[in-house]
Amino acid sequence: MKTFVFGIIFLGFTNLVTAQQDVVFLDINNEMSYSKNNSNNKFINQEYVNHTTDKSISKKILKLQNIIANYNIISAEVYNSKANTTYTVTFTEGDNFLEAIYDENGILLSSHENYQAIKLPYEVSSKLIKDNPGWALKQVYCNIKYTKGVDAQIVYRVVLNNGKKTKKVTINI
Repeated sequence: MKTFVFGIIFLGFTNLVTAQQDVVFLDINNEMSYSKNNSNNKFINQEYVNHTTDKSISKKILKLQNIIANYNIISAEVYNSKANTTYTVTFTEGDNFLEAIYDENGILLSSHENYQAIKLPYEVSSKLIKDNPGWALKQVYCNIKYTKGVDAQIVYRVVLNNGKKTKKVTINI
């Protein structure tokens, strides 16, 4: 009985504790937050583009990275100019998942990106096929981690298939 009473008291105290991070969900279709005008190839977060863009990367990845680079948190409904905080924005497109953290000035501090069912760069796929004769590409995943001021870490995880056999290969770029 004592355990039950102490449990109820404990639950009562934990109910008084508030979260330190506000959670807000926004629709990415908010046209004010995403600038599509990119005729001069300048992005709101140009440094992110410089550290993550690789000419041989999949067009699907480039398209989603452009959305992150052009996202303007300052024009979002949740933006509070008086708050000295960071904003975590999650983008999803099909099975692809991107999480970006922006500071109070709209500068991208970091991102974690997970892509599925993408094309490998030609140089990587040709080397992989030469190193694994008789094996076929079954699935390709790409993880990209970016931190402001540091080149992005790009990791491809590839599932190879040879009849009933499968093997996983990890490629760091």
